[in-house]
Amino acid sequence: MYIHAYGHQPASLQYTLGDAATREADQRFKRVAALVTKGLEIAKDAIPQLSSTRTNTAKQELLRFMTSLLETYFFPRGHGLVDAQGKVLRQSKIGTVAVPVIAKDGSCWPRFEYRIRLSLSDRILDPKLRGRHVTAHFSNIFLFTHALQGTTPSRAVLTALHEMTHMMFAMVRSLEHLCGADTAPQLLSREPWRLLDLSGFAGHRGNLERHVRDLLRVLPIPMQAAELAASLIEEAFAFMFVVIVDEAIARSDHAKKRKRGPAVLPTVDFSPESFVTVYVLERGFNVTAQQFKSPAAQQIFQRMTGDVTRVAAALRAHIDA
Repeated sequence: MYIHAYGHQPASLQYTLGDAATREADQRFKRVAALVTKGLEIAKDAIPQLSSTRTNTAKQELLRFMTSLLETYFFPRGHGLVDAQGKVLRQSKIGTVAVPVIAKDGSCWPRFEYRIRLSLSDRILDPKLRGRHVTAHFSNIFLFTHALQGTTPSRAVLTALHEMTHMMFAMVRSLEHLCGADTAPQLLSREPWRLLDLSGFAGHRGNLERHVRDLLRVLPIPMQAAELAASLIEEAFAFMFVVIVDEAIARSDHAKKRKRGPAVLPTVDFSPESFVTVYVLERGFNVTAQQFKSPAAQQIFQRMTGDVTRVAAALRAHIDA
């Protein structure tokens, strides 16, 4: 697999002299872009701290791929800009992932290409919503400046990596749809893409689906139970991959500062309520805080706890295997 890009060169953001609100937006754009750019250096430095064996360097390769994609096309200046009203001020560069496709008989097909845009958006959304991933014929990734401007470089790049993880799952689905069901397994059998093969999580998905079916009776989420359960597995993978990278960053920082003793690793909140709440908010579903806190929903979240914990542990083992 390899990558290349083409598209419009970014133009500078224009605003009317004296327009304080637009100047402030420009500063937010620059601030968040600088945070992610710095965060990419931190993430790359942490790659050696991702535990690996001679037979498992997949997560290192996956992180290298994502940081390379973000640096090659979008940071520090290739990202798009979207104002508070949703108007595109500057179009994003286009990043392209190209996959050679080989048919069953060994012949080569025209290569499959998947395109990505990434934009900084100045729209004000829920503060828990740090990024958004939209899938069509390609991926549009949005990082929200109001939510990210006060964070650290590490937090900013982890948000970008979370969204890039969803992009890769969308790419695999697009490959399967356009080239046939036999093509995606060819890709997922290779390093590091084998990490994206979640076929072994059918049992966990079925367990979540039983809880989700109950949840859909009390929360107005416009999805079928099977679809939502599958989406939650993918969301959990993205969450866990970022947790592992965050731990590697902590170890890298610890080593640079030559501190004694083990590094203090970040804490993880993977409760069913917070997990489902953040996911639903990211999708923009019209579910209120009062509905999440209702006794019926809380009982379901409590019943989900064991299965959600087991999903997290299984995904961690899958990524580390």
